Amino acid sequence: MPNNLTAEQALAYLIKTLETNLLELLEIDHKNEFVVGEWYAYIECLEMITRWKEANKFGLDYEPEKRFNILTR
Repeated sequence: MPNNLTAEQALAYLIKTLETNLLELLEIDHKNEFVVGEWYAYIECLEMITRWKEANKFGLDYEPEKRFNILTR
């Protein structure tokens, strides 16, 4: 990843990275305290990014906690 990204490019990359990490967490069979803590941190990051006025443009047009609900899987 180049070091000369715009803020918009960096946020888009961050959204995709967080979503990828959350999908990986959902596939873990044994969800221990560390996994759940990591989930909460990623969800909090995505929820903060949803406040960005351009978030919808980059696919963040959903409620992260509902879409990646680790507690019901």
